[in-house]
Amino acid sequence: MDRRVTTTKRDRNGKIVALCHAGQPWSPRKATDVIRDINSSKKSYYVKEAERRTYVRVSAGSLQTTTDEASENNLNNLPTT
Repeated sequence: MDRRVTTTKRDRNGKIVALCHAGQPWSPRKATDVIRDINSSKKSYYVKEAERRTYVRVSAGSLQTTTDEASENNLNNLPTT
C-alpha cells in the first residue's frame, strides 16, 4: 500500500521524526516505524508533485527521497507540522 506524504515533523535539530498526511488514519507515522515499514516491504511512502511520485527510501538509517534540492518532490522541502 502506497501512502502519500504531504508534511513532516522534525525535532529541534531539523531531523525528520515523523511523516504526515492530514486526515489519514496512519498519520503521523514515526520515522522509526516508517523505516520498518519500508525495510519489510509492508508499506511504501511517496511525495507527489504534478502527477509524479518520488518514493521515500531508507539510506544510512534515515529517510530520503531525491537528491535534487530544488524539486518539490524532495522530502526535505515539504512543510512541517
